[in-house]
Amino acid sequence: MSGVFGQELIHQPSATVVGGQERLTAGARVISITWREWAEWTGATVQGVSNLNAHIHRVTIDSRTAGSGDLFVALPGSRVHGHQFVGEAWRAGAVALVENGFADWGGPVLRVASPLDAMGTVVRRYVDDHEVRVVGVTGSVGKTSIKELIAAVLATKYSTAATVSNYNTKIGIPLSFFDASGEVAYFVAEMGMRFAGEIRRLTEITPPDVAVISNIGPSHLETLGSLDAISAAKSEILHGLRPEGAAVLNFDDPRVRYLGNSLKGHRVMWYGETPGLHVSVEQAQLEREHTRIRLRWDQRAWDIRLPWLGVHQAANVAAAFLVGMAAGVAPEQAIEGLETISGNRSRIRRHQVGTLEVLEDDYNASPVSIEAALAVLAAQAGRRVAVLGDVLELGAEEEAMHRRIGIKTASRADVVVTVGSRAQYIAEETAARELPTYSTKTIEEAIAVLTKTLRPGDVVLVKASHGVALERLVRQLEEWGGPR
Repeated sequence: MSGVFGQELIHQPSATVVGGQERLTAGARVISITWREWAEWTGATVQGVSNLNAHIHRVTIDSRTAGSGDLFVALPGSRVHGHQFVGEAWRAGAVALVENGFADWGGPVLRVASPLDAMGTVVRRYVDDHEVRVVGVTGSVGKTSIKELIAAVLATKYSTAATVSNYNTKIGIPLSFFDASGEVAYFVAEMGMRFAGEIRRLTEITPPDVAVISNIGPSHLETLGSLDAISAAKSEILHGLRPEGAAVLNFDDPRVRYLGNSLKGHRVMWYGETPGLHVSVEQAQLEREHTRIRLRWDQRAWDIRLPWLGVHQAANVAAAFLVGMAAGVAPEQAIEGLETISGNRSRIRRHQVGTLEVLEDDYNASPVSIEAALAVLAAQAGRRVAVLGDVLELGAEEEAMHRRIGIKTASRADVVVTVGSRAQYIAEETAARELPTYSTKTIEEAIAVLTKTLRPGDVVLVKASHGVALERLVRQLEEWGGPR
Protein backbone atom coordinates (compact mmCIF):
# COMPACT_ATOMS: atom_id res chain seq x y z
CA MET A 1 0.00 0.00 0.00
CA SER A 2 1.25 3.45 -0.80
CA GLY A 3 -0.30 6.90 -0.87
CA VAL A 4 -0.45 9.84 1.47
CA PHE A 5 1.68 8.15 4.11
CA GLY A 6 4.68 7.79 1.80
CA GLN A 7 6.50 4.46 1.70
CA GLU A 8 4.69 1.16 1.50
CA LEU A 9 3.91 -0.26 4.93
CA ILE A 10 5.75 -3.52 5.44
CA HIS A 11 4.58 -4.21 8.99
CA GLN A 12 2.04 -6.98 9.32
CA PRO A 13 -0.47 -7.13 12.15
CA SER A 14 0.73 -8.99 15.20
CA ALA A 15 -1.22 -7.68 18.16
CA THR A 16 -3.48 -4.69 18.18
CA VAL A 17 -3.77 -2.11 20.89
CA VAL A 18 -6.91 -0.07 20.38
CA GLY A 19 -7.20 3.44 21.81
CA GLY A 20 -9.43 3.83 24.82
CA GLN A 21 -8.25 0.72 26.60
CA GLU A 22 -7.23 1.96 30.05
CA ARG A 23 -4.13 -0.24 30.14
CA LEU A 24 -1.50 2.18 31.32
CA THR A 25 -1.18 2.71 35.05
CA ALA A 26 2.15 4.00 36.29
CA GLY A 27 4.39 1.76 34.24
CA ALA A 28 4.74 0.43 30.74
CA ARG A 29 6.39 -2.35 28.79
CA VAL A 30 9.09 -1.20 26.38
CA ILE A 31 8.97 -2.20 22.71
CA SER A 32 12.16 -4.29 22.31
CA ILE A 33 14.72 -1.71 23.38
CA THR A 34 17.98 -2.75 25.02
CA TRP A 35 19.89 -0.90 27.69
CA ARG A 36 22.67 -0.34 25.17
CA GLU A 37 20.28 1.24 22.67
CA TRP A 38 18.78 3.50 25.31
CA ALA A 39 22.26 4.62 26.41
CA GLU A 40 23.55 5.18 22.89
CA TRP A 41 20.45 7.00 21.67
CA THR A 42 20.38 9.38 24.65
CA GLY A 43 24.13 9.72 25.25
CA ALA A 44 23.64 8.37 28.77
CA THR A 45 26.50 7.51 31.09
CA VAL A 46 25.89 3.96 32.33
CA GLN A 47 26.73 2.72 35.82
CA GLY A 48 26.05 -0.70 37.32
CA VAL A 49 24.06 -2.30 34.45
CA SER A 50 25.50 -5.80 34.08
CA ASN A 51 24.08 -6.78 30.67
CA LEU A 52 23.65 -3.91 28.24
CA ASN A 53 22.23 -6.27 25.59
CA ALA A 54 19.26 -7.24 27.76
CA HIS A 55 15.90 -5.74 26.86
CA ILE A 56 14.26 -3.27 29.17
CA HIS A 57 11.13 -4.86 30.60
CA ARG A 58 9.04 -1.82 31.48
CA VAL A 59 9.31 1.93 31.88
CA THR A 60 7.75 3.57 34.91
CA ILE A 61 7.68 6.98 36.54
CA ASP A 62 6.33 5.54 39.80
CA SER A 63 8.89 3.73 41.97
CA ARG A 64 6.06 1.80 43.67
CA THR A 65 5.45 -0.12 40.44
CA ALA A 66 9.11 -0.75 39.61
CA GLY A 67 10.38 -4.31 39.32
CA SER A 68 13.34 -6.32 38.14
CA GLY A 69 14.47 -5.30 34.65
CA ASP A 70 12.45 -2.08 34.70
CA LEU A 71 13.61 1.45 34.03
CA PHE A 72 12.49 3.96 36.65
CA VAL A 73 12.48 7.47 35.19
CA ALA A 74 13.22 9.93 38.00
CA LEU A 75 11.34 13.07 36.94
CA PRO A 76 11.34 16.38 38.79
CA GLY A 77 7.99 17.34 40.30
CA SER A 78 6.43 20.47 41.71
CA ARG A 79 6.83 19.19 45.28
CA VAL A 80 9.30 16.30 45.20
CA HIS A 81 11.95 15.01 42.81
CA GLY A 82 12.02 11.47 41.49
CA HIS A 83 15.61 11.21 42.75
CA GLN A 84 14.13 10.77 46.23
CA PHE A 85 12.64 7.42 45.20
CA VAL A 86 15.60 5.89 43.37
CA GLY A 87 16.50 3.79 46.41
CA GLU A 88 13.02 2.27 46.42
CA ALA A 89 13.35 1.44 42.72
CA TRP A 90 16.74 -0.17 43.27
CA ARG A 91 15.39 -2.35 46.05
CA ALA A 92 12.80 -3.63 43.56
CA GLY A 93 15.52 -4.51 41.07
CA ALA A 94 15.07 -1.58 38.67
CA VAL A 95 17.60 0.68 36.97
CA ALA A 96 17.12 4.43 37.43
CA LEU A 97 17.25 7.09 34.72
CA VAL A 98 18.57 10.13 36.54
CA GLU A 99 19.96 13.59 35.94
CA ASN A 100 23.73 13.98 35.61
CA GLY A 101 23.96 15.66 38.99
CA PHE A 102 22.42 12.73 40.88
CA ALA A 103 24.51 11.70 43.91
CA ASP A 104 26.29 8.36 43.46
CA TRP A 105 24.61 5.93 45.82
CA GLY A 106 26.12 2.84 44.20
CA GLY A 107 23.10 1.42 42.36
CA PRO A 108 22.49 0.96 38.60
CA VAL A 109 21.77 4.21 36.78
CA LEU A 110 21.70 5.84 33.38
CA ARG A 111 22.74 9.49 33.71
CA VAL A 112 21.40 12.06 31.25
CA ALA A 113 20.92 15.82 31.15
CA SER A 114 17.13 15.43 31.29
CA PRO A 115 15.28 12.13 31.90
CA LEU A 116 12.12 13.64 30.37
CA ASP A 117 13.90 14.64 27.17
CA ALA A 118 15.60 11.25 27.07
CA MET A 119 12.21 9.49 26.94
CA GLY A 120 11.22 11.59 23.93
CA THR A 121 14.55 10.97 22.24
CA VAL A 122 14.14 7.21 22.52
CA VAL A 123 10.61 7.30 21.13
CA ARG A 124 11.71 9.41 18.15
CA ARG A 125 14.65 7.14 17.40
CA TYR A 126 12.45 4.04 17.57
CA VAL A 127 9.78 5.61 15.36
CA ASP A 128 12.37 6.57 12.76
CA ASP A 129 14.30 3.29 12.80
CA HIS A 130 11.19 1.10 12.64
CA GLU A 131 9.24 3.33 10.21
CA VAL A 132 6.30 3.61 12.58
CA ARG A 133 3.57 5.71 10.98
CA VAL A 134 2.23 8.41 13.30
CA VAL A 135 -1.24 9.94 13.22
CA GLY A 136 -1.24 13.10 15.33
CA VAL A 137 -4.59 14.38 16.62
CA THR A 138 -5.37 17.72 18.20
CA GLY A 139 -8.31 20.10 18.59
CA SER A 140 -10.14 22.02 21.26
CA VAL A 141 -12.90 19.40 21.55
CA GLY A 142 -13.12 15.76 20.50
CA LYS A 143 -9.46 14.84 20.12
CA THR A 144 -9.63 11.92 22.56
CA SER A 145 -12.69 10.54 20.76
CA ILE A 146 -11.08 10.94 17.34
CA LYS A 147 -7.88 9.30 18.57
CA GLU A 148 -9.79 6.26 19.80
CA LEU A 149 -11.90 6.04 16.64
CA ILE A 150 -8.84 6.25 14.38
CA ALA A 151 -7.08 3.55 16.40
CA ALA A 152 -10.14 1.31 16.11
CA VAL A 153 -10.21 1.75 12.33
CA LEU A 154 -6.48 1.21 11.77
CA ALA A 155 -6.37 -1.79 14.11
CA THR A 156 -8.63 -3.74 11.74
CA LYS A 157 -5.67 -3.99 9.33
CA TYR A 158 -2.46 -2.93 11.07
CA SER A 159 -0.75 -3.41 14.40
CA THR A 160 -1.82 -0.18 16.11
CA ALA A 161 -1.03 1.57 19.36
CA ALA A 162 -2.37 4.84 20.71
CA THR A 163 -1.93 7.24 23.57
CA VAL A 164 -3.77 5.94 26.60
CA SER A 165 -6.75 7.91 27.90
CA ASN A 166 -5.73 11.58 27.60
CA TYR A 167 -1.99 10.96 28.04
CA ASN A 168 -1.30 13.72 25.51
CA THR A 169 1.79 15.41 26.96
CA LYS A 170 5.57 15.16 26.77
CA ILE A 171 5.34 12.57 29.55
CA GLY A 172 2.16 10.78 28.47
CA ILE A 173 3.04 10.20 24.82
CA PRO A 174 6.31 8.33 25.56
CA LEU A 175 4.71 6.29 28.35
CA SER A 176 1.85 5.33 26.02
CA PHE A 177 4.29 4.41 23.27
CA PHE A 178 6.33 2.19 25.58
CA ASP A 179 3.06 0.53 26.61
CA ALA A 180 2.63 -1.03 23.17
CA SER A 181 3.51 -4.69 22.75
CA GLY A 182 5.22 -6.19 19.73
CA GLU A 183 5.89 -4.39 16.47
CA VAL A 184 3.77 -1.30 15.80
CA ALA A 185 2.85 -0.12 12.31
CA TYR A 186 0.76 2.86 13.43
CA PHE A 187 0.85 5.02 16.53
CA VAL A 188 -2.08 7.40 17.08
CA ALA A 189 -0.89 10.28 19.24
CA GLU A 190 -3.29 12.68 20.89
CA MET A 191 -1.46 16.00 21.22
CA GLY A 192 -2.68 18.39 23.89
CA MET A 193 -1.51 21.86 24.73
CA ARG A 194 -1.96 24.62 27.24
CA PHE A 195 0.77 26.93 25.98
CA ALA A 196 2.29 27.89 22.65
CA GLY A 197 5.11 25.57 21.61
CA GLU A 198 3.82 22.43 23.34
CA ILE A 199 2.46 20.74 20.24
CA ARG A 200 5.63 21.61 18.33
CA ARG A 201 7.64 19.74 20.95
CA LEU A 202 5.28 16.76 20.75
CA THR A 203 5.71 16.57 16.97
CA GLU A 204 9.47 16.40 17.54
CA ILE A 205 8.89 13.22 19.56
CA THR A 206 6.30 11.66 17.24
CA PRO A 207 6.36 13.51 13.88
CA PRO A 208 2.99 12.97 12.20
CA ASP A 209 2.58 11.30 8.84
CA VAL A 210 -0.99 12.50 9.13
CA ALA A 211 -2.21 15.42 11.25
CA VAL A 212 -5.85 15.72 12.31
CA ILE A 213 -7.41 18.92 13.70
CA SER A 214 -10.98 18.58 14.92
CA ASN A 215 -11.81 22.20 15.74
CA ILE A 216 -10.50 25.38 17.32
CA GLY A 217 -12.47 26.80 20.23
CA PRO A 218 -12.19 28.64 23.53
CA SER A 219 -10.57 25.88 25.59
CA HIS A 220 -7.39 27.28 27.21
CA LEU A 221 -8.37 30.91 26.70
CA GLU A 222 -7.13 31.45 30.24
CA THR A 223 -3.54 30.60 29.29
CA LEU A 224 -3.42 31.65 25.63
CA GLY A 225 -5.59 34.73 25.76
CA SER A 226 -7.32 34.68 22.37
CA LEU A 227 -8.73 32.38 19.71
CA ASP A 228 -6.04 33.58 17.31
CA ALA A 229 -3.38 32.42 19.76
CA ILE A 230 -5.15 29.07 20.22
CA SER A 231 -5.33 28.66 16.44
CA ALA A 232 -1.61 29.38 16.08
CA ALA A 233 -0.80 26.86 18.81
CA LYS A 234 -2.95 24.16 17.17
CA SER A 235 -1.35 24.84 13.78
CA GLU A 236 1.98 23.61 15.16
CA ILE A 237 0.84 20.06 14.39
CA LEU A 238 0.76 20.96 10.68
CA HIS A 239 4.22 22.49 10.81
CA GLY A 240 5.44 19.24 12.37
CA LEU A 241 4.23 17.06 9.50
CA ARG A 242 6.78 14.84 7.79
CA PRO A 243 7.67 15.95 4.24
CA GLU A 244 5.25 13.47 2.65
CA GLY A 245 2.62 13.92 5.33
CA ALA A 246 -1.03 14.87 4.92
CA ALA A 247 -3.59 16.83 6.89
CA VAL A 248 -7.11 15.59 7.72
CA LEU A 249 -9.11 18.66 8.68
CA ASN A 250 -12.63 19.66 9.66
CA PHE A 251 -13.92 21.82 6.81
CA ASP A 252 -16.88 23.06 8.86
CA ASP A 253 -14.67 24.91 11.36
CA PRO A 254 -13.67 28.28 9.82
CA ARG A 255 -10.37 28.50 11.67
CA VAL A 256 -9.40 24.95 10.76
CA ARG A 257 -10.41 25.62 7.16
CA TYR A 258 -8.17 28.69 7.11
CA LEU A 259 -5.22 26.64 8.35
CA GLY A 260 -5.84 24.02 5.68
CA ASN A 261 -6.12 26.54 2.89
CA SER A 262 -2.88 28.14 4.08
CA LEU A 263 -0.94 24.87 4.25
CA LYS A 264 1.68 24.51 1.52
CA GLY A 265 3.58 21.42 0.44
CA HIS A 266 1.20 18.86 1.98
CA ARG A 267 -1.97 17.19 0.84
CA VAL A 268 -5.13 18.35 2.65
CA MET A 269 -8.15 16.05 3.02
CA TRP A 270 -11.44 17.46 4.31
CA TYR A 271 -14.26 15.99 6.37
CA GLY A 272 -17.42 17.48 7.84
CA GLU A 273 -21.13 17.98 7.20
CA THR A 274 -20.61 20.05 4.05
CA PRO A 275 -21.49 18.03 0.92
CA GLY A 276 -18.76 17.21 -1.56
CA LEU A 277 -15.86 16.75 0.87
CA HIS A 278 -13.53 13.76 0.85
CA VAL A 279 -15.83 12.32 3.54
CA SER A 280 -19.13 14.04 4.33
CA VAL A 281 -21.65 13.36 7.09
CA GLU A 282 -25.05 12.90 5.48
CA GLN A 283 -27.08 11.86 8.50
CA ALA A 284 -26.74 11.28 12.24
CA GLN A 285 -29.50 9.98 14.46
CA LEU A 286 -29.39 9.19 18.17
CA GLU A 287 -30.76 5.86 19.41
CA ARG A 288 -30.95 4.58 22.97
CA GLU A 289 -27.55 2.88 23.05
CA HIS A 290 -26.10 3.85 19.68
CA THR A 291 -25.79 6.64 17.16
CA ARG A 292 -26.60 5.89 13.53
CA ILE A 293 -24.32 7.75 11.11
CA ARG A 294 -24.31 7.87 7.33
CA LEU A 295 -21.15 9.00 5.55
CA ARG A 296 -20.56 9.79 1.88
CA TRP A 297 -17.22 8.63 0.48
CA ASP A 298 -16.17 7.67 -3.03
CA GLN A 299 -19.64 8.56 -4.38
CA ARG A 300 -21.31 6.04 -2.10
CA ALA A 301 -23.15 6.11 1.23
CA TRP A 302 -21.77 4.11 4.15
CA ASP A 303 -23.92 3.39 7.24
CA ILE A 304 -22.37 3.01 10.70
CA ARG A 305 -23.98 2.04 14.01
CA LEU A 306 -21.63 3.61 16.54
CA PRO A 307 -21.96 2.26 20.11
CA TRP A 308 -21.46 5.77 21.56
CA LEU A 309 -24.13 8.37 22.31
CA GLY A 310 -24.25 11.69 20.52
CA VAL A 311 -24.81 13.00 17.01
CA HIS A 312 -21.77 15.21 17.64
CA GLN A 313 -19.68 12.03 17.22
CA ALA A 314 -20.57 11.96 13.50
CA ALA A 315 -17.81 14.41 12.56
CA ASN A 316 -15.31 12.46 14.67
CA VAL A 317 -16.33 9.24 12.91
CA ALA A 318 -15.88 10.98 9.54
CA ALA A 319 -12.34 11.97 10.50
CA ALA A 320 -11.45 8.43 11.55
CA PHE A 321 -13.03 6.93 8.45
CA LEU A 322 -11.05 9.33 6.24
CA VAL A 323 -7.76 8.45 7.93
CA GLY A 324 -8.57 4.79 7.42
CA MET A 325 -9.32 5.26 3.73
CA ALA A 326 -6.04 7.12 3.25
CA ALA A 327 -4.20 4.27 4.99
CA GLY A 328 -5.69 1.62 2.72
CA VAL A 329 -8.23 0.18 5.14
CA ALA A 330 -11.26 -1.22 3.30
CA PRO A 331 -14.51 0.65 4.08
CA GLU A 332 -16.09 -2.52 5.41
CA GLN A 333 -13.14 -3.05 7.76
CA ALA A 334 -13.33 0.54 8.97
CA ILE A 335 -17.03 0.19 9.72
CA GLU A 336 -16.41 -3.03 11.63
CA GLY A 337 -13.83 -1.26 13.77
CA LEU A 338 -16.15 1.66 14.46
CA GLU A 339 -19.14 -0.54 15.29
CA THR A 340 -17.20 -2.71 17.74
CA ILE A 341 -15.22 0.04 19.50
CA SER A 342 -15.34 -0.11 23.28
CA GLY A 343 -16.51 2.72 25.47
CA ASN A 344 -14.53 4.43 28.18
CA ARG A 345 -14.92 7.21 30.70
CA SER A 346 -14.28 9.96 28.14
CA ARG A 347 -17.65 9.18 26.55
CA ILE A 348 -21.21 9.80 27.74
CA ARG A 349 -22.04 6.77 29.85
CA ARG A 350 -25.56 5.68 30.69
CA HIS A 351 -26.22 4.33 34.21
CA GLN A 352 -29.42 2.92 35.59
CA VAL A 353 -29.73 4.20 39.16
CA GLY A 354 -32.93 2.70 40.48
CA THR A 355 -35.70 4.41 38.53
CA LEU A 356 -33.31 7.07 37.17
CA GLU A 357 -31.33 7.21 33.94
CA VAL A 358 -28.02 8.95 34.59
CA LEU A 359 -25.92 10.23 31.69
CA GLU A 360 -22.43 10.70 33.10
CA ASP A 361 -20.10 12.97 31.13
CA ASP A 362 -17.62 14.34 33.67
CA TYR A 363 -14.37 13.60 31.83
CA ASN A 364 -13.88 17.21 30.77
CA ALA A 365 -15.90 20.12 29.44
CA SER A 366 -15.95 23.10 27.13
CA PRO A 367 -18.90 25.19 25.94
CA VAL A 368 -19.02 23.10 22.75
CA SER A 369 -18.95 19.72 24.52
CA ILE A 370 -21.61 20.83 27.00
CA GLU A 371 -23.87 21.82 24.12
CA ALA A 372 -23.30 18.38 22.55
CA ALA A 373 -24.16 16.65 25.83
CA LEU A 374 -27.30 18.79 26.20
CA ALA A 375 -28.38 17.65 22.74
CA VAL A 376 -28.17 14.06 23.96
CA LEU A 377 -30.22 14.97 27.04
CA ALA A 378 -32.83 16.73 24.91
CA ALA A 379 -33.38 13.56 22.88
CA GLN A 380 -34.28 11.47 25.95
CA ALA A 381 -37.77 10.52 27.06
CA GLY A 382 -38.85 11.60 30.54
CA ARG A 383 -38.17 14.68 32.63
CA ARG A 384 -34.73 15.98 31.76
CA VAL A 385 -32.51 17.17 34.62
CA ALA A 386 -29.23 18.93 33.79
CA VAL A 387 -26.59 18.92 36.54
CA LEU A 388 -23.89 21.28 35.27
CA GLY A 389 -20.68 22.33 36.98
CA ASP A 390 -18.00 24.91 36.31
CA VAL A 391 -16.21 24.99 32.95
CA LEU A 392 -12.58 25.86 33.66
CA GLU A 393 -9.83 27.69 31.74
CA LEU A 394 -12.08 30.19 29.95
CA GLY A 395 -10.22 33.25 31.17
CA ALA A 396 -11.83 36.63 30.57
CA GLU A 397 -14.70 34.97 28.65
CA GLU A 398 -15.71 32.92 31.66
CA GLU A 399 -18.95 34.72 32.56
CA ALA A 400 -20.11 35.26 28.98
CA MET A 401 -19.60 31.62 28.02
CA HIS A 402 -21.32 30.24 31.09
CA ARG A 403 -24.28 32.53 30.37
CA ARG A 404 -24.33 31.24 26.80
CA ILE A 405 -24.44 27.69 28.15
CA GLY A 406 -27.37 28.74 30.35
CA ILE A 407 -29.31 30.03 27.36
CA LYS A 408 -28.72 26.73 25.52
CA THR A 409 -29.66 24.72 28.60
CA ALA A 410 -33.01 26.47 28.96
CA SER A 411 -34.27 24.90 25.73
CA ARG A 412 -32.91 21.41 26.38
CA ALA A 413 -33.67 20.65 30.04
CA ASP A 414 -36.69 20.71 32.33
CA VAL A 415 -34.79 21.17 35.62
CA VAL A 416 -31.30 22.60 36.20
CA VAL A 417 -28.92 22.11 39.12
CA THR A 418 -25.59 23.92 38.96
CA VAL A 419 -22.46 23.28 41.01
CA GLY A 420 -19.80 25.93 41.58
CA SER A 421 -19.30 29.68 41.43
CA ARG A 422 -18.85 29.88 37.66
CA ALA A 423 -21.88 27.68 36.96
CA GLN A 424 -23.97 30.19 38.90
CA TYR A 425 -24.08 32.22 35.68
CA ILE A 426 -25.75 29.22 33.99
CA ALA A 427 -28.32 29.17 36.79
CA GLU A 428 -29.06 32.87 36.43
CA GLU A 429 -29.85 32.44 32.73
CA THR A 430 -32.06 29.38 33.15
CA ALA A 431 -33.91 30.92 36.11
CA ALA A 432 -34.53 34.06 34.08
CA ARG A 433 -36.29 31.84 31.55
CA GLU A 434 -38.50 30.41 34.30
CA LEU A 435 -36.88 27.00 34.35
CA PRO A 436 -36.82 25.30 37.78
CA THR A 437 -33.23 26.02 38.82
CA TYR A 438 -31.09 25.25 41.88
CA SER A 439 -27.69 26.91 42.25
CA THR A 440 -25.29 25.13 44.65
CA LYS A 441 -21.69 25.71 45.62
CA THR A 442 -20.63 22.16 46.49
CA ILE A 443 -21.33 18.58 45.47
CA GLU A 444 -22.83 17.92 48.90
CA GLU A 445 -25.31 20.77 48.45
CA ALA A 446 -26.19 19.48 44.99
CA ILE A 447 -26.83 15.97 46.31
CA ALA A 448 -29.12 17.37 48.99
CA VAL A 449 -31.13 19.18 46.30
CA LEU A 450 -31.23 16.18 43.96
CA THR A 451 -32.41 13.70 46.58
CA LYS A 452 -35.35 16.00 47.31
CA THR A 453 -36.10 16.99 43.71
CA LEU A 454 -35.62 13.91 41.50
CA ARG A 455 -38.64 11.80 40.53
CA PRO A 456 -38.92 8.24 39.24
CA GLY A 457 -38.24 8.15 35.50
CA ASP A 458 -36.08 11.28 35.41
CA VAL A 459 -33.09 11.43 33.05
CA VAL A 460 -30.11 13.17 34.68
CA LEU A 461 -27.17 14.59 32.73
CA VAL A 462 -24.02 15.21 34.81
CA LYS A 463 -21.47 17.41 33.03
CA ALA A 464 -18.57 19.67 34.10
CA SER A 465 -14.84 20.11 33.77
CA HIS A 466 -12.94 17.20 35.26
CA GLY A 467 -11.50 19.45 37.96
CA VAL A 468 -14.98 19.81 39.49
CA ALA A 469 -14.97 16.05 40.21
CA LEU A 470 -18.66 15.48 39.49
CA GLU A 471 -17.94 11.76 39.30
CA ARG A 472 -18.25 11.95 43.10
CA LEU A 473 -21.80 13.21 42.65
CA VAL A 474 -22.65 10.25 40.41
CA ARG A 475 -21.20 7.80 42.93
CA GLN A 476 -23.31 9.39 45.68
CA LEU A 477 -26.43 9.13 43.51
CA GLU A 478 -25.66 5.44 43.04
CA GLU A 479 -25.26 4.97 46.78
CA TRP A 480 -28.60 6.71 47.33
CA GLY A 481 -30.29 4.46 44.77
CA GLY A 482 -32.74 6.98 43.34
CA PRO A 483 -36.29 8.01 44.26
CA ARG A 484 -38.94 5.41 45.01
